[in-house]
Amino acid sequence: MKMESQKIKRKTLGVIDASFLHMEKRSTPMHVAVLMTFRLPNSASKEFVHDVVASLRDDAKEVQAPWNQRLSEKMYSNLIPITETYSNIDLTYHVRHSCLPSSGGERELGELVSHLHSQLLDRSVPLWTCHVIEGLSEDRFAIYLKMHHALTDGVNGIRMATRCLSSVPSGDWCAPWHYMRPVKNRNKRGISGKLNVKFGGLASTFKSGGKALVEMSRPYTNVRGTTDHISIPFQAPHCSLNGTITAARRVATQQFDMERIRLISNKTNTSVNDIFLTVCSTALKRHLESINDLPVNPLIAGVPVSLREEGVEGGNAIGFVWASLATDESSSISRLESINASMTAAKEHLGRLPKKIRPIYTAAYMVPTIALLVSGLITRTKPPMNLTISNVPGPEGSLFMEGAELCNLYPISIPLQGLALNITAISYAGKLNVGFTGSRDNLPHLQRLAVYAEEALSELELETGQ
Repeated sequence: MKMESQKIKRKTLGVIDASFLHMEKRSTPMHVAVLMTFRLPNSASKEFVHDVVASLRDDAKEVQAPWNQRLSEKMYSNLIPITETYSNIDLTYHVRHSCLPSSGGERELGELVSHLHSQLLDRSVPLWTCHVIEGLSEDRFAIYLKMHHALTDGVNGIRMATRCLSSVPSGDWCAPWHYMRPVKNRNKRGISGKLNVKFGGLASTFKSGGKALVEMSRPYTNVRGTTDHISIPFQAPHCSLNGTITAARRVATQQFDMERIRLISNKTNTSVNDIFLTVCSTALKRHLESINDLPVNPLIAGVPVSLREEGVEGGNAIGFVWASLATDESSSISRLESINASMTAAKEHLGRLPKKIRPIYTAAYMVPTIALLVSGLITRTKPPMNLTISNVPGPEGSLFMEGAELCNLYPISIPLQGLALNITAISYAGKLNVGFTGSRDNLPHLQRLAVYAEEALSELELETGQ
């Protein structure tokens, strides 16, 4: 364990980063996570996983940002959160070693991860933990890594979790918190002047955001010359996904071959993300029909878009667009067409805005929802959306840790009050890995959604002649 550094660097969080701290309650932990499963190499000794844990706990190497950032005590004397560097990091606390029951399967792993994802992070130390889990069947082990959303968004989180691995079995790797970022071409300006607006500029953000909301409510002529209404917050119908949630979480996973999705994409001239949204829409439609809770009007999803500049790390650089999930359509292909039209209108409209205005525009979507979440009034109003669905680009090639191949890379995200379900996907090595994260009490049979999603993709393949 290292001694506390004499020089402590402090940083005021931007409004979006800070909002994730202010929204956090016992019932709404605000951390994002990734679940990685590895296959042991053929030559692995019985101590292989123990050696991995030892490497991850190596305190001879300096812990890098943001893994060395904790909340300053000043956080508790005012509303403006401040982070500070912290050198006295106990890696035996942050890196935990667990073991599943003999020949643990996906169910046992899911139950453990669901429990771990329900637990709040300790605010007196850097806001992350890493759980190495052995005993998984088929000669595998898992790593569940979580960090507070105030310190990272999904795109950056996946990058940090995977860039330290090797692209070849015999290559070098390191712990994410030991990874040294290249200094060359680093953008020192950061993102505080972009979406991550400082608290001092909050009034101007609301003013500009209000103008953007007025613009969003108007009909929009797309590149094909037809008129679309862009989906905006608070158009969503109420359903069981929008009730009060408790702290307990449930996690389910699904994996698709990207080639299946690309074939449909090419056949229908739609995007991979359109197809993913359609698969989620069909699965949700089936789930809500099974409990007699499908609204007449279509469900609305909040879809995050990355606004991160090249070379900029740390914090959140995300915006939202709202998309109709077309759950009122009777067939998968008609849902795909409607979702494509909704997403295309939103993306084309965003793309035509000046680059400097885009963060303000997307903030206009987010600020009213964030205000309701912070105030606790979200469940007393018309839902701003029914759920969040996100698709994060991941590594294209296979990755390795000490010769152990990374088999699966699943995102685990955040249900919120009034938004009991989050669906996030990560592409990796020709697969699309989907994580369903829900409130346990609102979605007691969450695994059924994963099953419905596979059936939905098969149904779409059938309807498109694949």
